[in-house]
Formats: sequence, structure tokens, C-alpha cells
Amino acid sequence: MDKQLKERGKLDPKVMLNNGTSMPQIVFGMYKIDSESCEQTVLEALKAGYRHFDTASFYGNEAALGRALNKSGIPRDELYITTKVWNDAQKQGPAAVRKSFEKSLAALDCGYLDLFLVHWPVPGHHVETYKEMEKLHRQGKVQSIGLSNYSEADYKELVDAGITVMPTVNQIEVSPAVYRADMIEFFTDKAIIISAYKALHRGASLDKTPIADIAKKHSVTSAQVMLRWGLQHGLAVVAKTSSPDRMRENRSILTFTLDDEDMALLDGMTTKEDIAVCSALEEKSKRSL
Repeated sequence: MDKQLKERGKLDPKVMLNNGTSMPQIVFGMYKIDSESCEQTVLEALKAGYRHFDTASFYGNEAALGRALNKSGIPRDELYITTKVWNDAQKQGPAAVRKSFEKSLAALDCGYLDLFLVHWPVPGHHVETYKEMEKLHRQGKVQSIGLSNYSEADYKELVDAGITVMPTVNQIEVSPAVYRADMIEFFTDKAIIISAYKALHRGASLDKTPIADIAKKHSVTSAQVMLRWGLQHGLAVVAKTSSPDRMRENRSILTFTLDDEDMALLDGMTTKEDIAVCSALEEKSKRSL
């Protein structure tokens, strides 16, 4: 890739993690990007300026992501790679967790992981999973470790079990349509960054008031408003698309600022019922793991 392309992404906003490392806030999500189209999609995302890629063993596209990143010519230290350990490995125990990690690392062919997450807190297994990840961290194979889909109770279970490496991130569903202010406050008070997946609410809220009105006010798109809202709350925001135009659009959120009134209107979209429904669905998922 040319010099101009290599410079893209360097000015991305970053959040400081509790272990002293930093993480790009604008994240390209890899969920449901099939392996056949993955390489080209990732190369387009790199052209648009993305440097932080969020995948998982469950997604089945780690190898394709790795090939695209290696083809790009972008130095490894300018990329940020997140992946996650899936539930089946957790149930099989620490040795399987390590094997899953090694398989992911080999598929990504990236030397080390920037961030390794527990994909779901599998009841009865997630604590020993996390403790195995602590060993990987101490061995220098992973820069940071963290959580995904953890509630406050799940986190407390980890702490009560005597973990020695604090999680740096908890990746949960957050958007203006599902603003989980209490949960965000709980984790940020413990210096754990929230990474917001479904940051665009899967497109279901793009035409809703006040999002559409605020977009018109700033001459931007509704998607840009939703992602900008996340940035201004100090979240990492995960969004995915296979469209190069949308990739560029979703990254063009640094040239405007939402004012206090905008933020208050967006914060006020979520009802208690919205939070209850989201939490109930997550707990149902955990019980079925």
C-alpha cells in the first residue's frame, strides 16, 4: 500500500486501558463477514483507515483477516487485533482455552494479540477460562485481556475468585437505543473500558427521532450521529459493513461534535423496558450456554 494509505488511521482517537496500553476507539467488526469475501472487505476497510479489527474464533474468518492484514503492508504495531475464545473451549477446560488461543493466533498470523476476550461468561467455566488467559498475558502472548457480555454479577464472580490481572475491556451491546448507563458507570468506575457492539442498533433506529433530526442539524447521517455519540461517551464503537462508501462514512465522525442538548436527547431515548429486554435476552443466552 502507498504511503498515504499507511498514514490513514494514525490520527484515530484512542482510549487508554488500565494496563497503560491504548486502543483505537473506531473498530471494524468482523461478525458475519464470510471467509470468501473477508479478504477484500478487510482490504477496503484498511483503505478507509480502519486499524482496529474485532473478530472471534466463532466468526470463522480469523485466517482470512490475517491474510488481508499481512497483504496490506501495514506494520503490525500500527494494527490492533481483538479476538475472543468461544464457549465450547471454555467448557472443555483450560487446556482447550489455550489450544483455542493458539489456533486463533496461528490463523491470524500476527505474532501476538492486542486484546483477547472471553466471548461469553459460560456459567461454571468462565472463571477458569479467564485465569488461563491471565497466564497467556503473563507469558507475553497477549497484550491485554478482557470480557464480553459480562454483567455486574459476572464480573463480581471473577473478582471473588481472586483474579490477578484486571480486565481492560467489557464488550457489550450499547447504542443510543440501548443506553446502559448504570452498567457503563459500574465498569468505568473500575477503569474498564466499554466496547460497544451493535453500536448502530443493526440499523433499526436510523430513522427514529431524535437521531434523524440531529443528523439533519449537523448535515451528517444517522449512523454518524450514533457512532459519534459513542465516542463522546468514551466508548469504543464497533460497526461493520461490506460497503466501501459506508466504511468511509462510519469513520467520518471526527469533523463534528454533538452538543449537550444533542447528547441529552440521545441519552434519553432508552427506556427502562429497553434495558430490561436487553438484559433478559442476555441472561437467557447465558443460561443456554
